[in-house]
Amino acid sequence: MNTIAIRKPIPLIASLILAFVFGSSIIGTPVHANTAETSDPSEIFDQNLSADERQALLARLSDEQVRDIVWDLIGDSQSESTSSDPMVMELTTMTNQFREGLAERFRQVPAIARVPGIVATAMTPPGESAGTLWLVMAYIVVILLVGWLVQSLFKKATKRIPEALSAASHHTFPVRLARRFGLLIYDLFPPAVFAVSAYIVFLLAYRGHEPNRLLMMGLIAAILVAWLLNQAVNFVFSPKRPDCRLTPLDDRDSRIVSSRISWIFVASSALFFFQAYLSAVTSPFEVAIVVSSVNLVGGLTLASIIIVVLWLVRRPVSNLLLSGNPPGLIRKTFASLWPAIGTGLIVLLIFVGMFAAIALKQDGVLLSVLKTLLLLFLAPLLLGAVGPLIREWGITDSGSGSIPRRGEAARDGLVQTSRLIIIIAGILLLGRMWNVDLVAVTRSQLGEQITQSAGQILVTVILAYLVWTVAKRWIASREETPAQSEDAEGHPETGGDPGGQGLSRIATILPLLRGFLMVTIVTVTAMVILSSLGVNIGPLIAAASVLGLAIGFGAQSLVADIISGIFFLVDDAFRKGEYIDVGGNTGTVEQISVRSMQLRHHNGPLHTIPYSQINTLTNFSRDWVIMKFELRIPFEEDVEKVRKLVKKVGQRLLEDPEHGPEFLEPLKSQGVNRMDDSAFVVRCKFSTAPGKQFALRRVVYAKIQTAFADAGIKFAPKRVIVEAVTPELAAAGAAAQQITTETPPTSGDDRG
Repeated sequence: MNTIAIRKPIPLIASLILAFVFGSSIIGTPVHANTAETSDPSEIFDQNLSADERQALLARLSDEQVRDIVWDLIGDSQSESTSSDPMVMELTTMTNQFREGLAERFRQVPAIARVPGIVATAMTPPGESAGTLWLVMAYIVVILLVGWLVQSLFKKATKRIPEALSAASHHTFPVRLARRFGLLIYDLFPPAVFAVSAYIVFLLAYRGHEPNRLLMMGLIAAILVAWLLNQAVNFVFSPKRPDCRLTPLDDRDSRIVSSRISWIFVASSALFFFQAYLSAVTSPFEVAIVVSSVNLVGGLTLASIIIVVLWLVRRPVSNLLLSGNPPGLIRKTFASLWPAIGTGLIVLLIFVGMFAAIALKQDGVLLSVLKTLLLLFLAPLLLGAVGPLIREWGITDSGSGSIPRRGEAARDGLVQTSRLIIIIAGILLLGRMWNVDLVAVTRSQLGEQITQSAGQILVTVILAYLVWTVAKRWIASREETPAQSEDAEGHPETGGDPGGQGLSRIATILPLLRGFLMVTIVTVTAMVILSSLGVNIGPLIAAASVLGLAIGFGAQSLVADIISGIFFLVDDAFRKGEYIDVGGNTGTVEQISVRSMQLRHHNGPLHTIPYSQINTLTNFSRDWVIMKFELRIPFEEDVEKVRKLVKKVGQRLLEDPEHGPEFLEPLKSQGVNRMDDSAFVVRCKFSTAPGKQFALRRVVYAKIQTAFADAGIKFAPKRVIVEAVTPELAAAGAAAQQITTETPPTSGDDRG
């Protein structure tokens, strides 16, 4: 509205100027003759002029002066419209303040050289010589040693307490967590004993010099805070107490992680309390320069230490991220990239801290940075601990408290909800740490736009996460695995037999549905986020449509594969885990994708078959299967007796508690199927579920063999009759040969 208000008078003024110039040319007034008498053209904008005086002044202006005035008005309006944007002005002001303030801070860095002199002066009591400084330092060392000795005696006197708390092992996570909390409470006493005893000894030796009291209090507080934070690290990783360790890391990795993280806490505590001591003992004229320089150099040094520690513990932390449930693609990617992500967060945190201290003039930025670092350490631990705590709650070591699959899905949903609450609470706590007033931020133009965009993005991401979590849990609760099917592990004999029943129809389609939902949710979320950032997503949607159309025309075989696969799934022609035959390629359906399926042959080869190449499909794993086999019976045996004996074997198998339920139709004999030169061939058959026929056939063979042996019936072997050459046969053959040689051969026609 301001821009419109500024630009609106321009056409009016220009019209008046042109009207007066045109009128003067008609009247014949010599314009150029009076140019010399015209004063400064800018006088036309004098608000004290009357309408007649302004008209007379316009009449004396030349065409060139009029054009200059018009162009000046246009330039002024553009510059005013550009600079009148509050958001741009606010951002420009903060950027300039940050740039100038940062340059000023770096110019003040050499003031750190005065820090040793300031500390030495503060430690030396008034009227004492310079040698007193060494005596004060000796007092401090002795006091700290006395505190350390007292806490060591306390630990030795109470060593049975931690031994009793950490004696039991192999408990579930909630039990180990409760025992570890008890150990943590005990571990808090040695630092407290150290601090109290050191402070008492200091009071006994104190001679009334206030800076030394502040120094001693700062040292004790820094050691106490670093020690307590180190105990919190040991609470999680327990490098010296593997029986109560909450993480799956081994002893070596636990020692590496806990010791490296302790570096960060020691450096943070030393920096915070040292700058507080400097603020108290430095003169008011140079306290701002000295303390700001120490904070700048100390903060950059601390950031460097943290980045080095991140890369030193990358392998143990990656192993920790990949532990537990089988990791997915996101977890594997994060486990490999987390040091780079952590480095980026530390750099961003340092930049935000410097910007808040320099451009926004915030106080207590160093404390906010240290609190944020502590939050970044505690938040992943809470996110990781809530999973096993909820999943293993109520489950005993003996496994009697195991929960069904639906209960596991409900607990997984509770885990995701708890983690979302922790993340939201962490964000709110982060705002409190940095003294961010959301109401005040939203009042400014820049803050209003940033808050609106950030709010839309945050709500979109949360909704997408909730939708994906609900969909994934619903799919997981209805998915089946081959281990859950009836014939997977019912009998050891059935391990490698093909033809077993596959998964249900919905279990076959659910993996495809999960992939489709993931792509849809990610795409819609990305589009909404881009729209919230001010990106016009219309051209993106149009380009995606054109690209899809081009793919449809250029990859017709791909489209044919997808369409054919849809109709095969709709017709329920095959399912995952079923044994099928596709054009001579047989195998178990192992994987189903959008355009093809993979068959695993029972000998090991894997066939990948596009759906559009399937002309005929034979499914061996549906409903039921009939197993037929043949028995060879000698000619002298009674066939009717064999039939009755096979029928009795079938009845006994039906009554068998292990194999009886697996028969759909009992074993029976179909009689003599054919005869060969040495036996009757009797055919038998039974009906069962797909995949069980081979195991049952082995059982049937064993039962029939036992029954035939008890009845005295033998199986007929295959015989080959070979006639040997006897002396009589040899003499007859020789006589026949002689007759053949003595008879003269006949030639020609014998019709006389």
